[in-house]
Amino acid sequence: MTGLRPAETLESFNLLPIREPKKEYLSKDRKVLEHFRFPSISLRRTKKTFISIMNEDILNLVEEHGDEVLNYDKVRLTFERNHQKFYMSYCRKIFATFLRNEGVETELIDLLQGRIANSIFVRHYYRPDMSKFDEIREKLTRLHDLLVN
Repeated sequence: MTGLRPAETLESFNLLPIREPKKEYLSKDRKVLEHFRFPSISLRRTKKTFISIMNEDILNLVEEHGDEVLNYDKVRLTFERNHQKFYMSYCRKIFATFLRNEGVETELIDLLQGRIANSIFVRHYYRPDMSKFDEIREKLTRLHDLLVN
């Protein structure tokens, strides 16, 4: 639901302010995870994740797990115990494909997934309108409903 890589997703989950007193990570007004505040985790030489859009479904999932610290093996074993296949890497593909099919610009999808294009335009001039984040949040709620229901 965030478009992050599996390891980034789990690190972000474990940093959320519901779980730890790191209130600066989640922007309440825009419901955006601000990864740029933790450069050691999210800003690498080739992969730079600046923000992730949050919605109520994601926040409810975090609250359900309380103080539990998640890692890849815990999530994988939970699926295996329930006799379900586990392909966490598919989540990024589903996220990107769904948003693109819903008309979201590829530059914005790349930004959310931590891919910064080499073009001068994207690196220096592209500044997405913040209202687009609200539209994406609504689309992610629809994606969640499709996956869960």
